[in-house]
Amino acid sequence: METTMFGTMHAAWGLGTLLTFFFSLQVAHAQTGLQLTLPAKVNAIAGEDVVIPATYTTTRQLNLIEWIKRDDDQKATQVYTYNPLLGNSKSYGQFAGRARIEDQASLRIMRATSSDAGRYFLKIMTDDLGTEEAITELVVLVPPEVKVGPPGPLVITSGKSVTLKCTVFNGRPNNITSLWWEKDNMPIEHLRLDGMKYSGGSMKVPALVVRFVDRMDAGRYTCVVRHPASSRPLKASLTLKVLYPPSVTRISESLIAEADDMLTLECIADGYPLPNVTWTRDGVRLPCKPQNLPHNLRACSQIFEVLRMNDTGSYKCSATNGIGDGDSKALFVTVRPPTKGLDMFTIAIATGVLVGCLWLGLCLVLLGCYIRKRQHEKERNKFAFYYNLIGRGEGAIEDKTAAAASTTDGPKPPDKPKMSPLNTGIGTLRKNKKGQDRRFARVLYPYSPTDENELQLDIDDVIEVLEGENGGWCLGYLKGRIGLFPSNYAVFLPTTEAKKAVAAQLTNIEGKGKLSI
Repeated sequence: METTMFGTMHAAWGLGTLLTFFFSLQVAHAQTGLQLTLPAKVNAIAGEDVVIPATYTTTRQLNLIEWIKRDDDQKATQVYTYNPLLGNSKSYGQFAGRARIEDQASLRIMRATSSDAGRYFLKIMTDDLGTEEAITELVVLVPPEVKVGPPGPLVITSGKSVTLKCTVFNGRPNNITSLWWEKDNMPIEHLRLDGMKYSGGSMKVPALVVRFVDRMDAGRYTCVVRHPASSRPLKASLTLKVLYPPSVTRISESLIAEADDMLTLECIADGYPLPNVTWTRDGVRLPCKPQNLPHNLRACSQIFEVLRMNDTGSYKCSATNGIGDGDSKALFVTVRPPTKGLDMFTIAIATGVLVGCLWLGLCLVLLGCYIRKRQHEKERNKFAFYYNLIGRGEGAIEDKTAAAASTTDGPKPPDKPKMSPLNTGIGTLRKNKKGQDRRFARVLYPYSPTDENELQLDIDDVIEVLEGENGGWCLGYLKGRIGLFPSNYAVFLPTTEAKKAVAAQLTNIEGKGKLSI
């Protein structure tokens, strides 16, 4: 009885002492004037640094800043202590090397983990031994893990349906904000054209069902999740491969070729797994060289280095891969005898040579015509006087005298004479004067012709006078040319002197290898 009463009294005393202690704290808070500011809750992301902000106001000197963590089982764990007077600081236990004080009393925890979550107490003691405490809760957000299945790569035959699963776990908090599926980085929502191909693939139904799978459904499928613990979407992917029968997508066309030519027959087939492509002729398999191409394509070429006449026939390309019945296509090759005669290359060369020869011949003809025309013009100029007389008749040359006066320093040429039309050469003129002595004149002054039918005169030239008298224009023969000359530019020679002058001129001409008369 006494023991029970004593226990009751002891319990009452302890409760009174505890109430007195709490009462003293409230008084100390009031007397020291120390005020703490601490948020009620702080969120952190696992693996990243977190800061629990804490500030205070006081007029007293601080003796100690201490952070303590209490778990749900009320177990206290010292986190960090700091003595401003001594400058000492220390982090403890699981926080060693990961915790420190920033600013006034803020606590930084580096590389936060899920075990860091809990209630944190900040205790500050002043120089008058007054103490103030504040409490906050640290929530560590942990990004969840995302897994998809069945484990890949997933292989399915075309025409069937398949279910792709997406599982989210080990996240804190254990809830997500959104979930969707993508195919080759394209959201499935953009591919729901008829509403029958896909179903599910959302937060309510995470599994994605793909119905009536075909070759276009092959690709990479990704489950995408958003969670408060991550600023970026969380993903997991698998690869879906679809087995489908082969088909011959391209083959050479039927053709006609010549013997001894080279020929290549091509065949390309599509399918998964990659098809086996073969060439056959009348059921006999032919050798060919397979080649793998992108996008589940395989090619096989049948090469004829030299075609023979007996290569004519039907050729079939077949493709099989164990899925379905396979596919095949055929073509027909006709080989004809080689063309007799020159081949196209030789014909082309011969044609080029012929065209070149024709062009050269045309150029030579044009050149000959040009030379002949020049000779004709030269001959016409040589006997221009007679052409002028024939073309114009009497009185046709009298208008040529005006421009001849100032060409040299000699006297003014006389008016041109009116002569009867002549159509003769030097031989005819001499024959008409048969029985008469040939007349000659020596040039006294140089004269440059002003018309085509005039002679070029140089001093001491001896001219044979064919027609005309002294005092007018005469027709003369000089240096192989017949033309007019002014008689006042020359002096008529007596017969004896003329013969000497002519002989001297002939000697001079022969010395030069030329004969003028």
